[in-house]
Amino acid sequence: MQTRTASTKDHILATGRGLVAQRGFAGMGLNELLKSASVPKGSFYHYFASKEDFGCKLLEQYLSRYLTRLEEILTTGSPDARTRLMQYWSLWISTQTSGDVCAQCLIVKIGAEISDVSDEMRGILEEGTGRIGARLSQAIADGQADHTICETVQSDLLGPALYEMWLGASLMAKLSRTRDAFLNAMATTELLLPSPSQNPKETS
Repeated sequence: MQTRTASTKDHILATGRGLVAQRGFAGMGLNELLKSASVPKGSFYHYFASKEDFGCKLLEQYLSRYLTRLEEILTTGSPDARTRLMQYWSLWISTQTSGDVCAQCLIVKIGAEISDVSDEMRGILEEGTGRIGARLSQAIADGQADHTICETVQSDLLGPALYEMWLGASLMAKLSRTRDAFLNAMATTELLLPSPSQNPKETS
């Protein structure tokens, strides 16, 4: 019974995730969600107190999965931290330009929209994006420890700044419908994460 309960809730969240990715949070009607998920209104309110509560749980699930995936990228694969960081940005470009709206960043899609209408959802996003920025800072510090990123970089400031830059690049890419903003972000990231060999002052 617990498995069935969890499955129904996850099904509603997954269906809603697809609709929000296409229409935004405000654009997703509750009746549309119920129809698409093939669940009665009573089932929805068994799991969610309101549409806003649904949005909160959707964001919590999304951020949890994102952070788990981020951890995998930053700890496996390449032996050095800098290469793993650059792979993360490359994957960012791939997902944001894939054409699959469900694979694209939910924060970019509805961040500004929900921040104006739901303080609780805004708070979840603020806390989650803060954790992402902090994890990127740790990855930069790891790169300094394994000598693939120069020691003069301020990891605590640069992690959040890079994340914010890439969020902005995602928005600009939507406006231009080109990859130019991502290419600029990647080039800037390369400059901001120099290896010791690219920083003469550090070796002099």
